Amino acid sequence: MKKISVAVVLFLLAVCNGALAAEVTVEADGMLNVNGARVFVVGLYENPAEDAELARAAQAGFNLVRSSADSTALDRLQRHGVYAWVNTGAAIDLSEDTDARRGDLQSMNNTLNAHPAMLVWEVPDEALWNCWYEAQMWRRSAEPAEQHKHINALTDESARGKLQAQRAQVDALYHKGNYAEAEALSDDLWRQMGLEAPRPGYGLGNAPERAAKMCNGMREGYALLKALSGRPVWMNHAPRNQIEQLAAFNEAADIVGCDIYPVPVNEKVGHSDLSNRSMSCVGDYTRRMAQAAPGKPVWMVLQGFGWGDIQPDKPEDVRKELRPPTLEETRYMAFDAIVHGARGILYWGSHAVKKDSTFYGELLAFVSELRDLQPVLAAPDAVLDITVSYQPTYGSVDRAATVLAKTSDGAPWLFVVNEWTNPLACDLRGLKSLNGTKYRDRISGGEAEIQDGVLSLQMTPQSVQILEPLSRP
Repeated sequence: MKKISVAVVLFLLAVCNGALAAEVTVEADGMLNVNGARVFVVGLYENPAEDAELARAAQAGFNLVRSSADSTALDRLQRHGVYAWVNTGAAIDLSEDTDARRGDLQSMNNTLNAHPAMLVWEVPDEALWNCWYEAQMWRRSAEPAEQHKHINALTDESARGKLQAQRAQVDALYHKGNYAEAEALSDDLWRQMGLEAPRPGYGLGNAPERAAKMCNGMREGYALLKALSGRPVWMNHAPRNQIEQLAAFNEAADIVGCDIYPVPVNEKVGHSDLSNRSMSCVGDYTRRMAQAAPGKPVWMVLQGFGWGDIQPDKPEDVRKELRPPTLEETRYMAFDAIVHGARGILYWGSHAVKKDSTFYGELLAFVSELRDLQPVLAAPDAVLDITVSYQPTYGSVDRAATVLAKTSDGAPWLFVVNEWTNPLACDLRGLKSLNGTKYRDRISGGEAEIQDGVLSLQMTPQSVQILEPLSRP
């Protein structure tokens, strides 16, 4: 008999009871509560156009899907037994066009908030990062190319040399981080060529001011939307920016997170700017998001694609190298987030993936693993004073084995992640109250027993063990 997620059960009950609006809150420990039951979120950014693919995703265990802001799209998700989150777009930012955007928010709320499929609002994706990124793309890529084109077209050799030198000076100032000075000089270069600067006043130099303006506007919009709707609002960040900046923006959300796509570990994949570029950066970013939003739940957006899938213009050999994650890597990244406190996992990029590919089949298979673990993942964390010690090895063991314990009907479940890139023999200590309890790893099938308060494990490099309690003496 196939298992279905708690969220789907709750959804079907709501449908049977007159399709009432879902009641959703965030519990004290960050877990989502839907119609009175705790739910671990497994989300999908893609809303498949084909009903068969949407049904396939829902059956696998996705319980939350990103939807366009219209009731017809929500009707369709309702028929398939999944909930929706909806992006507010620019309407949430009341720093400009205030009256119009207030009206847009009110209209969106009036149309969608009471729909049975509606669960969570989302603000514009990577809003903070885009204050810098879009300016970076213009000032450091598109604008220099445009200026060089005009400069090289000059027939006056002296004028051409002077402007080339000025362009080089602009680049040197950028290299030193003197953004405002660089951009003033670049705007002047346009004037010297008898042209209007295409985007004056838009750059890295004033990005902090533009970000602060947007931040204030989004906080104002958030307050209005919460007053109108009462539903949670979630904000996804890029894996960038400083904690202080992130924290300011996070005041405009109830749930926060970021997207991080580290597979493969390859110099051509520059998604993370942390020093740790291995898959364990997922756990690092989970902790970072929690640090930037104390007391708020973290949802992590993980890799539902290969970098080659979203770069079709790359040569075939390069695209093959930029492969999607394996099943083991997908599982590892998800549980690296979970053991560090994530209350939801969402996947981006599947829109670019062939639905008959090995990767997509494995992604759905893993989501089914999460579906089957839904009651455990949604359960409160168990209060255990677990410490980890390591048996002697040849390496430095510069990454820890991280443990999360979850309450259950009997002994707690244990989720253990080895973040080190080598094999690891470790002892979980502080488990005397569980002496004699036998555990089985749901992945490998291996069994171990707690003796003298210690559970000894052998772990392969960057791996997960999902330890299910079998018996207690």
